[in-house]
Amino acid sequence: MAGIVIGWHCGVAVEHALLLMLFSLAGMAAGISDKVPQWLFGLSASLFMLASGMFAEEKQEEAMASQWSGQRQLYSARLVEEPLLRDSTVKVLADVSLSDKPLSDTLRRDGRAFLYFKRSPESELLKIGDIVDFEAVLAPFRNAGNPAEFDIESFYYIKGINGSAYIGEDNWIKNGEGELSLQMRALNVRKWAVEQYRGQSFRGDDLALLSALTVGEKGDFPKELREEYSAAGASHVLALSGLHLGIFYMLIVALMPIWGRNRMLLVLRECAVALLLWGFAFVAGLSPSVVRAAILFTLMSVGRCIGQESSSLSSLSFAAIVMLLFSPHLLFDISFQLSFAAVLAIVLLAAPMQRLFNVESHGRVYSYFVNMIILSIAAQIGTLPFIWHYFGVFPLYFLLTNLFVIPLAFLLVALSVAVWATALLPVLQAAIAQMLGVVASAMNGGVAFVAGMPGASLELPPVGVAGACCVALLLAMLSYSMIGRKWWMTALSLFAALLLVAGIYAGGDEMEKGDHIVIYNNRKNPLLHAVKEGGGNYLLSTVPECHANYEYASMPYVKRGKLSEPLWADSLFHNAEMDFEDGRLLFAGLNVRLLDSGTWRDKMYSEPTDIVILCRGFKGSVVELLEVYPTGCIVLDASLFKYTRERVAKECATQGIEAVDIYSQGAMKVVPTATGFKLLPMRGK
Repeated sequence: MAGIVIGWHCGVAVEHALLLMLFSLAGMAAGISDKVPQWLFGLSASLFMLASGMFAEEKQEEAMASQWSGQRQLYSARLVEEPLLRDSTVKVLADVSLSDKPLSDTLRRDGRAFLYFKRSPESELLKIGDIVDFEAVLAPFRNAGNPAEFDIESFYYIKGINGSAYIGEDNWIKNGEGELSLQMRALNVRKWAVEQYRGQSFRGDDLALLSALTVGEKGDFPKELREEYSAAGASHVLALSGLHLGIFYMLIVALMPIWGRNRMLLVLRECAVALLLWGFAFVAGLSPSVVRAAILFTLMSVGRCIGQESSSLSSLSFAAIVMLLFSPHLLFDISFQLSFAAVLAIVLLAAPMQRLFNVESHGRVYSYFVNMIILSIAAQIGTLPFIWHYFGVFPLYFLLTNLFVIPLAFLLVALSVAVWATALLPVLQAAIAQMLGVVASAMNGGVAFVAGMPGASLELPPVGVAGACCVALLLAMLSYSMIGRKWWMTALSLFAALLLVAGIYAGGDEMEKGDHIVIYNNRKNPLLHAVKEGGGNYLLSTVPECHANYEYASMPYVKRGKLSEPLWADSLFHNAEMDFEDGRLLFAGLNVRLLDSGTWRDKMYSEPTDIVILCRGFKGSVVELLEVYPTGCIVLDASLFKYTRERVAKECATQGIEAVDIYSQGAMKVVPTATGFKLLPMRGK
């Protein structure tokens, strides 16, 4: 992990990583001898793993280094996932290569990209494994640069996806079917499993829950249902991982007991268990979290076969090493981090907490509830730094939720497997499906009830990577001090935690202080956000609210700054804080003009303006514009058409006027000053 992080942030030449690996191998060989200190072998082995991480990361960077030209070209693509039908497009993930290197002849690819085919009868028939030749503009992902936005560039880069393209109805042709990889075959089996649910009349939230919980298919998972599970502290149930494979493992072990001490029967049982586990992982699409869990349980089976119980910590480390060597960017994947953090916390904390509460000395009912609470607390401790950093919320009723969610998840997995196994017995399958529907509805209903309780989730202040690391360190200190009863460490940890929280709150609202205007990078329509310190905040555009398409751009900033619900200002809005009429905005002493047509040229008099924002539909030249609206700052809104933006930028350069391009520079914050105003970039803030 350290080697991958160093390679990610610093960059290490492959040759240097290989040289360090050879050097460390020589040290390991020397360390075997009794004539050298024993620590030499351990140090050399650690250096070898460090170098291996650097090497794996650099090779991954090389594989992701392909850059699309941004120009219209001919490509060949193999569809690697099942196409997803949308309102006007068919979205599919594909391995893409230039057409002179057809993917039908080779596994080589220039990159992996999302392709959006215009929806038509032909595109709706596309399926996984198809080879498609197309002509399009394939461009890399690019953040808009809006404040507090989701980092889509890093997200897809970590996933190994480095571009997207829209393909018109007449700009592609199917060129046969390619050979399916193991991953593609697994996804086909997963599709079959989901069709089994549909065949039993599962629809809506119940189908979404079953598809996500049992086979990891979350393509059509409703946003509202996802938010309910998050608020109730049950999101981990939706992420197919060790919990679900553990349930399946317990089921098959219970169905395949071993009587006596016959070693051959034990070996056969464990081999059958491993095969069934990997079969379940195959049905679930071989996702990273399921593969990790399958490796862990396979190591447990191997340990039983050779008469040695495997160490949970060693097994977890081995699974991580195997997965990261093949795909080092998994280390930065949210689901990978949450999955390993939860399991690591359970491995380290569950046993000491069970001893602390003396679980084994009480009855089964007490032990069940206490163990459930212990596992929930341990998992929450492990994942809290990541949840805080990525999502900024904490579910307060997670203990209550897990008391019923875990047993219901056990029933759901067991009944789902029974539905698959009885595919050739329709009457029995229908009866099991009826019970499965009752359990699924009960889980969704229970989660919705908890999510609707007052104060179900606590919003946390923003915290960066350094802050999340501090939170993790403090949680580790607190856990150790509570279990080891080191009260002085508890007091020290609480004091350090208070300092951390004070620092977070002190710096969290710095960007939101004072009156300001945010000009968002909203590519469909212009969007401005006027924020009055201690007062209201207003969203405004040159189009009506119903057409503005503004939430994805503005809501992250509203949530991070804990602002009240913005008030929409239409084309005629007046109050004590702001005036907005016919594209003229008066706010905090600033005069801002939004121009989206050529009617401004009909004005008969000059009006000095602080900032002129040119929006989609603008017509006219900069020379004419400066005669009507004398200004020192022209902003090119992201909604401007490409040709108009390039033309106006050249004219501004000729006239010696500052032109701020929102499309390329990202959102800007306009801050009034005593002498005028300041324009501050908001990209990455």
